[in-house]
Amino acid sequence: MPESATGVALNTIEVRFTGGMLALNRLLMTLQNKRMPVAGFTLGGDSDGMRATILLDCPPEPALRYTALISALEDVSEAGPAKTIEVALVETSQDWREPAERSGVEAHEDGGTVLASGEPEKVEAFLAALGGGVEDVVRLGPVARPDAGGGV
Repeated sequence: MPESATGVALNTIEVRFTGGMLALNRLLMTLQNKRMPVAGFTLGGDSDGMRATILLDCPPEPALRYTALISALEDVSEAGPAKTIEVALVETSQDWREPAERSGVEAHEDGGTVLASGEPEKVEAFLAALGGGVEDVVRLGPVARPDAGGGV
């Protein structure tokens, strides 16, 4: 997970929009012009258009105001808070099942590699519980999981 420069928890918002590169350019210029504290930005696409996951390094109240600004853009169909999960691929020489259960992460093994996922704090606790038994680890930072309630 990217380190927070302000010491505040990172807030994740997910933005769905249509309009191609012009819409993406408008979104990026809004982030820059409003000086939003972006700690991370991930872009994806599907049959409904594009989706951006933005990690903001600010308290929840300003994050909601930034979300309202973004949702007002003409190409944005939905913008709102999103839950985050972290994914880690781990090679370990010790039993990983009990630390996974204690930490509250979902984990399974395939071909000697353990795939663990959950809230970033829980994944961090899982890796810490494995301690020196970790031979190799690849961490994919926070990834958005949209709330069931939709956007703002």
